[in-house]
Amino acid sequence: MRPSALSFRVPGTSRRAEILLLVATVIVLFLMGEVVVRLLAADRPRATGYAPVNTNRRAMRPQNSRGYRDLERTVEKPPGTKRIVSLGDSFAWGASVEFEDAYPQRLERSLSRRRRETWQVVNLALPGMNTVDEEGQLRTEGLAYGPDVCLLGFVLNDSEDAEAAETRRVAEWAEEKRRTPGLLDHSALFRLVKTRLWATAENRKRITGYKSMYADDAPGWIASRRALKQMGALSRERGVPFVVVIFPLFGNPLDDRYPFPEIHAKVAQAAAEAGAKVLDLLPVYRGLRWDILVVDGVDDEHPNEIAHRIAASAILHALDDVVPWTHEGPPPDEIALPLPSAHAHDHGHAEASPSPSPSP
Repeated sequence: MRPSALSFRVPGTSRRAEILLLVATVIVLFLMGEVVVRLLAADRPRATGYAPVNTNRRAMRPQNSRGYRDLERTVEKPPGTKRIVSLGDSFAWGASVEFEDAYPQRLERSLSRRRRETWQVVNLALPGMNTVDEEGQLRTEGLAYGPDVCLLGFVLNDSEDAEAAETRRVAEWAEEKRRTPGLLDHSALFRLVKTRLWATAENRKRITGYKSMYADDAPGWIASRRALKQMGALSRERGVPFVVVIFPLFGNPLDDRYPFPEIHAKVAQAAAEAGAKVLDLLPVYRGLRWDILVVDGVDDEHPNEIAHRIAASAILHALDDVVPWTHEGPPPDEIALPLPSAHAHDHGHAEASPSPSPSP
């Protein structure tokens, strides 16, 4: 009986030893992973873009007496001055970048220098504006400035209607309130894995959300198309060129993996049908690293000063097609600049801008 009992217990003992060895191996690997993640600080968000320069969130300064992030402007246009009225949201406002770095200010300086005449870019942009808001603003305020060009900076969230935006903000607030750290959140390795999985799920949800926002029957997109048509009509009534500049969403790869080219095409078509000169900036930024074009890729995906500089340069040259030269033409050192690509047209087709010239 003794030998058989011994032979009966050995397999069980061996299995227990294997299980204990497996558990010990997992624990050791987990601890090694924990040490590596902590040493590399891989669980902590890394600043990208403009953040290392530390702009100290200078998003609100300066503001003029009308509440816009602009210089003081008289409603009556000064003699000998040409004007652009710039409409848009936080991109055109210049959120989180220095005032002088935002594309409206860069454009004003560049136009005056390049065309050798006085230009003003009256910036009426406000964070949170959508296309419907901007149409009302152009109608009630913008045209009073006597613009020579109406410039609209279009960002892909501009077609989100107010009700949908409020619902989204409430849902995000509620989700944030539900998040309570657990015991495992003290582990750097667990936080790293959890964050990566959460980011992947959020990105998929974001892509789906934007694509649904531009469905043909989406209320916000219907209202946005209508607003673009009205802005085009208002501009035509006064003989003023209407220019629509489409910005990409910078928190995405700006190459073939960019998820929204179809939305850009939809917006470009709607703007062109409204009579606008269309400048799609996606081809301008294509191939560049998105993380060097944002304020802070972890916390703030607004364009940084590099992205604003590129946008200002592209807009500067696109205006050549709609604003006649009062002098002899571009400076001699620009004659060798590349011409717009063959698929750049007005009133019906979006323009893909040439590569930007030296910074304005």
